[in-house]
Amino acid sequence: MSARLQIPRTQIVAAFPESIHGWPLVIERPARARMKIALGQGEVLFVWPENTALVRAQAFFDEHRAWLERTVRSHRRIHDRAAADLKLDPTWPGRVPWFGKLLPMHFQDGPARLTVHADHIDCRVPLHRGQPVRAIQRLVIASLTDALTAKARCWLTDLERRVGRQCQDLRIRPMSSLWGSLSPQGAITLNLALAFPHEHVAEYVLAHEMAHFIEHGHGPKFWAVVEALHPEHEEARRVLVREHRYLQALLARLRGAWFDA
Repeated sequence: MSARLQIPRTQIVAAFPESIHGWPLVIERPARARMKIALGQGEVLFVWPENTALVRAQAFFDEHRAWLERTVRSHRRIHDRAAADLKLDPTWPGRVPWFGKLLPMHFQDGPARLTVHADHIDCRVPLHRGQPVRAIQRLVIASLTDALTAKARCWLTDLERRVGRQCQDLRIRPMSSLWGSLSPQGAITLNLALAFPHEHVAEYVLAHEMAHFIEHGHGPKFWAVVEALHPEHEEARRVLVREHRYLQALLARLRGAWFDA
């Protein structure tokens, strides 16, 4: 297990900042590790092995300082955008990205229920009992999961016919590094974050996974199959590349990593 700040705090304060553009700097001192700097959920992690001298650690940190400040600024802009687009605190006007739309959310006190309309969402939760934000999160996660599942099952009806293979199981869950996957048993998993952008993006990911029934790799033959199944795949891929960090920030916020409540 890692220990933290195992040299006098006065030396730490002198050598390293407490935060980078508002994100706290967390210093871990494992017995054995490679020295590295990484961004976590709203914090900067500096791994500094116990057997590495302070002067060397400070030189390493200073060498990467310019990159770190640029990267934190960029990530903060993305997370600030996610914070503006996903608001589940019932004491403020709510807002949820829903398949390419930013739908206002109206809160009412009562038994837990979420109703999605074309231009807004009605959310009922017990506002004066327990933690209403957590109850709202659970409702939104369940509703997005159900909505993405329903859409994907409709797309599968056509895709399975065209591919000539059947998806053995469809799963929707949060994923940190993949948009979708196909198991050896023929089960497809889609990232819950695909419920935020326009639905043609999720449809592309499903077509991508179905194409793997025909071609396992990602060579020209595979992309020819994807083209036949989803002609708008190039635009959908551009959206995923451009919005990757934003969509993942929305997902982290939805799951609770970015709420103070």
